[in-house]
Amino acid sequence: MTASIIAVPTAAGSAGKTTTVVSLAAILGQRGRRVLVIDGDPQATATEWLGVDPEEPRVDIGAVLLNNASLAAATIDTVAPGVQLVPASPSLDGDLIELGKVLGPEQRLPRVLRDVGADVVLIDCPGAISPFTIYALVAARAVLTVTQPTMKELRGLPKLEALITDVQDAYNERLVLSGIVPCIVPAATAGKLYVDAMAQLRTAYDGLVTPAIRRTTRIPEAHSHSTPLPLHAPSDPATADYQAVADWLVERGLV
Repeated sequence: MTASIIAVPTAAGSAGKTTTVVSLAAILGQRGRRVLVIDGDPQATATEWLGVDPEEPRVDIGAVLLNNASLAAATIDTVAPGVQLVPASPSLDGDLIELGKVLGPEQRLPRVLRDVGADVVLIDCPGAISPFTIYALVAARAVLTVTQPTMKELRGLPKLEALITDVQDAYNERLVLSGIVPCIVPAATAGKLYVDAMAQLRTAYDGLVTPAIRRTTRIPEAHSHSTPLPLHAPSDPATADYQAVADWLVERGLV
């Protein structure tokens, strides 16, 4: 069975991208899916959140892309049942510079994922558009992005759509923007600004908007414990929100 490969990029900074990757990975793992998270962000937040110290020497995604190691050699278990990880490390920035000097760097990630032994691959991209974002989009079949309900964050979506179109034209005609996850959403009583932004998002993107993720203090708390939110706080309302997003993805055949 072919893996569902989903890239999770953002064009407007940190809006809950890595929280979404590790939370969905943990939930899908709990549901019996074999999940592989690829951490493509030099900050290595997904790596740390899944219980792995990014400062410990180990084979990472940079070594795989530079053909210095196999995907299997870089794949490790995590604190989340059913979830494995290809970690990142702070050296990834330098590895991406080296990768830019070789022929066809954008084809390397699709090649190493061709026969991946997972049901779902979630690729955590950097917090802004970078060469790795392009590599992930070339490898993926679906794009899941995130946004906060503010006009500043919403302005990043057309920029990401334009990049997806460019990648479709040049490398991957099957690539599709499949979902937008509203994250860190305050209660409606927080103000008209947030209500208007959510309304604008749903008007502009209609069926692409997933259930929203409520703001909660349990998310930074989960990160500080290096444990995904669904494992750290299974009864938190935001965990229920991520369960609803997972259901949404299942219903659409994306995972």
